[in-house]
Amino acid sequence: MTKENSTKLVELYPAMFSWSYKAPTKNKLQLTYNKCLAFVHKHIKFTRKINYIKQFNPYNYQFEVGDGWYSILYELILNIKFNDMAENGWITKVTQLKEKFGGLRFYVTGTSKNNWQLIREAESKSYDVCEVSGSTENVGTWKHGWILTLSKKEALSKYAKLVDEGKEIKFDDCWSLREDYLKERQIILNKPKTSKPKSKKKTNAKVE
Repeated sequence: MTKENSTKLVELYPAMFSWSYKAPTKNKLQLTYNKCLAFVHKHIKFTRKINYIKQFNPYNYQFEVGDGWYSILYELILNIKFNDMAENGWITKVTQLKEKFGGLRFYVTGTSKNNWQLIREAESKSYDVCEVSGSTENVGTWKHGWILTLSKKEALSKYAKLVDEGKEIKFDDCWSLREDYLKERQIILNKPKTSKPKSKKKTNAKVE
């Protein structure tokens, strides 16, 4: 995701992205410190690059997904923030945000049941939205190499690059509608495994 879009998402809820490989603390001094830093980073942009506050600096957070999922994340982060505000100031901390097997993965240290439901819904929705363009029309699965959720238009563009590189491969082997892709996967999973016939042990005949 572009730095510009990443910054916009962080600014929705800066404290959410300041996790630093530690469990969330309820220490009032620590919470106050994080809130103050979030305020400083938001209004004084050059402080976002200072190394000594890097572990608390939410603007260093990397969104390992495409810009097409920006709207999904925008809605999710905002709703989690509202729910946290209703939970007496609890702050949900994101530990990792990435794409895996074509879908969104949104990992947090701990949060409310309502937020878990929001996260699951967002992850499920990502399979119907092109990760590159954000389109919801003709969305399917790119299955050549790294699995991605792409619209047919973006898939054709990616396929054209493969052809230009001299790759001899059919488009249908690279991309398919998600329903068809799941059917293909199910067939593979249900395919009976062929086992090698067990070799009979040779018995030494007794010589009389």
